[in-house]
Amino acid sequence: MAWVLGPPGLLQEVTTHLLNSGQVGVMGPDDPEVPDVDVPGAELGPHPAVAVLVKPRPDDWSLALGRGVPIVLVAGRELSDEEVVDAVFRGADAVVHSDSPHEAVLTAVETVRCGGSLLTPVQARAVAAAARAGRSRAAVSLTPREMDIIQSITRGEVIKQTAIALGISAKTVENLQSRLFRKLGVRNRAQAVARAHSLGLIPAE
Repeated sequence: MAWVLGPPGLLQEVTTHLLNSGQVGVMGPDDPEVPDVDVPGAELGPHPAVAVLVKPRPDDWSLALGRGVPIVLVAGRELSDEEVVDAVFRGADAVVHSDSPHEAVLTAVETVRCGGSLLTPVQARAVAAAARAGRSRAAVSLTPREMDIIQSITRGEVIKQTAIALGISAKTVENLQSRLFRKLGVRNRAQAVARAHSLGLIPAE
């Protein structure tokens, strides 16, 4: 399900139609069925709903963040590197714009719903650079298994893929990822990669 938030208008209508055509159920901002997921680690794994923010206002961000659901930002135009960085640090798990192919929007929603994050290589590089430039290298020590998890996230693998690669259960991956997030002080996978880069835990490419 997609919880569409943002000011009424053509872009919201087009996005809603696109989601419906991709067989993604759509809920409005006042829909009582929108799940409230406010427990630690709730952003992990398959989600019942994804917030799709279409040219969002501050209140739209607040609603999505308050429910703890993962976020896909649909911008009205292609964003600058700085704007993408701001969106990720604010809580977006994927950033697309209205001129993106329809498949890109649907892929972003499904990837985020399944516990992943989706940034283009250019966007990921901008986020990593901002993190390296603006965050201190406070001492953070990761266990070997936590390093496996952050490296898997960096490769863009979802929880199920990580579990198969490491030979452990998906629930164990979720628990490890939740612990990793707390240790890094982040709330989603994109922020975890940026933070790990800033701390020197992942070598720059």
